[in-house]
Amino acid sequence: MIKIFRLFAFSLLSALPIYSYATVGGPQNIEILGYEANEQKLYLLRHYEDGRGRLPQLYYYQFKNNKHPEKSIEVKSLYINPKTQKIDYDQNGIQFEKDLNKIKKRLTPLTVPNTKTAKIQIIKKTIQHVLSSYDPQEKIPQYTFLYQVVTSHQSSSLQKAISYNQTLQISQNYIIPKQNIKIVVVKYLGIPFEMGYSIEDPVLLLPKK
Repeated sequence: MIKIFRLFAFSLLSALPIYSYATVGGPQNIEILGYEANEQKLYLLRHYEDGRGRLPQLYYYQFKNNKHPEKSIEVKSLYINPKTQKIDYDQNGIQFEKDLNKIKKRLTPLTVPNTKTAKIQIIKKTIQHVLSSYDPQEKIPQYTFLYQVVTSHQSSSLQKAISYNQTLQISQNYIIPKQNIKIVVVKYLGIPFEMGYSIEDPVLLLPKK
């Protein structure tokens, strides 16, 4: 009887779809695409490297005639599904890539500064303990950072990051052509699921007033 039960259990597990065991977590990475000089726009992509397979999100910063150039603008027009006429991040990416390549052809790549002068200044850090995703009986520390990124001549607006360790680091650092502006990418452990995954956030540095 025991042998029959084991055989039934094994057959049932074998019948389950493979993706039931697949990893669904993943990091979020920033790709700086480049600068469009005529419109004074800086384009970037946020890539979601998880099991969903959604399209990367396109953003841009607008420097021309903009009172708040530090705020990124989310592009939605490239995600309209031709069948439903609604925004669809899970559709086939062929048309998206074609439209994105048209934008890329207009862009100038950014340059990396000779010296890494940008630094993270922690304004405030708080900690609380939250339930773990892998063990509901265990709690893990969650850190909330309020911070700025600064150089001797530029600074960012106040930024917020929720991390599951105490490390914030600058993973990318660029100079924007013909602008007294820099952009950096701040990386931290922002997704506690599974073994933990990193999140990258773009941060714009404007001239100090």
